[in-house]
Formats: sequence, structure tokens, C-alpha cells
Amino acid sequence: MIAFFILPMLALSACNKETKDYAVITNQLSDDIAIIDTHTQTVIKTIKTEGKPAGIALSGDKHIAFISNPDSQNISLLDMQSLAISATIPVGVGPVGIASNYDGSTAYIADWYQHKVRVLDAKTQQIIKTINVGKSPAGMIVDDRSNRLYVANRDSNSVSFINTENYSTEHEIKVGTAPFGLALSTDYKLLYAVNVQSSNVSVIDIKTASVINTFDVGEWPYCAVVSPDNRRLYVTNQDESTVSIVDTKTYKTLATVDVGDSPEGIDITHDGAYVYVANWSDGTVSLIDTNTNTVIKTITTGKGSRAFGDFINSRP
Repeated sequence: MIAFFILPMLALSACNKETKDYAVITNQLSDDIAIIDTHTQTVIKTIKTEGKPAGIALSGDKHIAFISNPDSQNISLLDMQSLAISATIPVGVGPVGIASNYDGSTAYIADWYQHKVRVLDAKTQQIIKTINVGKSPAGMIVDDRSNRLYVANRDSNSVSFINTENYSTEHEIKVGTAPFGLALSTDYKLLYAVNVQSSNVSVIDIKTASVINTFDVGEWPYCAVVSPDNRRLYVTNQDESTVSIVDTKTYKTLATVDVGDSPEGIDITHDGAYVYVANWSDGTVSLIDTNTNTVIKTITTGKGSRAFGDFINSRP
């Protein structure tokens, strides 16, 4: 099995400036970040980093990318206009999962070893709060509409609902075995927890804070993303080197697409036309055409391509 990770002041972009459409791929083994232009579907820049970059979170306005570096025990801030690292901030011993609120003023960093989530004020570059969660927190999603942070606790087999106003835990919900990636429906009603070791996905009703369905996908699933029209869920299956395409009404698998070796991170363009899949063992990204459910291009990105989180900044 692939290891989950290798052991061991911010200038906010003005909203009236144009940001190009990119996919930002963390390459953990080559210590760099590949920037893919989603229009030309080519790598246009590679940025050297340190600390084995793993997780990535784009602010909702798509101006800032927060990148976790487990080996360096810090995060990097990437300005999406200049495509340059603007800051590096120490955050604790095991940063992997990472998430951001809409305007990028706050980032949340999951500390795998200490079972906590650290809250970063991006303007002051200071940790302002530490929240206790379940064991080995991994994937996270910020829901600004509900003032919540959702956290997958891999070794507690649970998902935490955290209130982002007072940082209290509202719920801890039992799901399948070893939840890692999370995906939120576009109507903000359902949360999908991808359970690695039970090879299934738990569907959580956000209003009732309860699991309403569980469905099987491929072997050793890792991450997922919901289509913009809310009709499809795309799930990476590491052990099968495939992506499962699931109907979100029936929870039936509509298609299974062969991608690169050991797919991990997955994201979708704003128009729903293309799904990008980061393949760890190949050091590539597979590009899926969602009209045909086929891989139309494979892009070489770097060693240990991971892109764990929200990594495409395309907007309408």
C-alpha cells in the first residue's frame, strides 16, 4: 500500500484582477508543484518546494492556494496570479489535509499525528485556534453557508462537524472504515465520506447529521468530487487504478474509467466538462472527458503526484 504521506506577509489578490484557470498538482516525491493550464491542458510551470507537498486547498475566490508540506511541518501560500510562493508558515508536526474558507482569510490544517485541526489567520500568518478532533484527521471541507468545517477522521472511522464561529464540535458521525477524502454536494445538503478500507462511500445528510446511505465503489478509494450539476460523484480507486462514476440519485455506478497507476486527488472544471485525476505511481494526471467518460489525455506532472484536496481554480 502507498503510504498516506512521507514521514519524517500574504498579499491578497485584488478581486478585480483576472485569474487564469489552472490545476495545481502537488508532487510529493519530486518536491515540486506542477501548474497545468486547463485550457491548453499542458504544464506551464513547475515550482520547486521543500517538505514533500501533499495537500492543497484553494480559497473559494480562487486567488490563493494553501499547500501542506508534511516533512517541513509547514504550509506554503501560493498566489494564483503571480504563481509564486508568497509565504511559508510553520503549523505543527503532521500537516496533510487542508481547507480554506471562501475569501482565503482562514485556513484549516489537519494534524495527522496529534489528532487536531489548527486554524490559521492568513493575514497575520498566525495559528489562532487548535481544535481536538478524531484520530488521524485527513480530508476537510469548509461550508461557509452553514459556518461549518467537516473533517474525516481516518482512524476513528468518523466525520466531525465543527462550528467555525466558536470552534466547537457539533457532531461526530460514524461512517465506514478509514474515511479519507470528503466531497460536498453542490446544493450543500449531502456530504460524501470516502472510506478507504471498506471500499465504499457513506452519504451523510447534513441537516440531520446522519448517514442515510452507503454504497460500494472500487478497491481502496481515496478522494471524490461532485459534478457542478450535482448529478455525478467521481471517486478515485487506488488499488484498481480507476475512477468510479456514480449517479447521485440512485447511488449506482454508471461507469468505471481506467486511469493512471494509484490515483489519489481528483477535481472537476467549473463547467463539468473535464475531471482531472492525479496518479501517484505514474507521476501523471489523467484527463477524463465527462461526455464520453474516457481518458482523452495523460499529462506528465512529477514524481508522486497527489493533489489531495481542491486543486482546480477554474470559475464561470
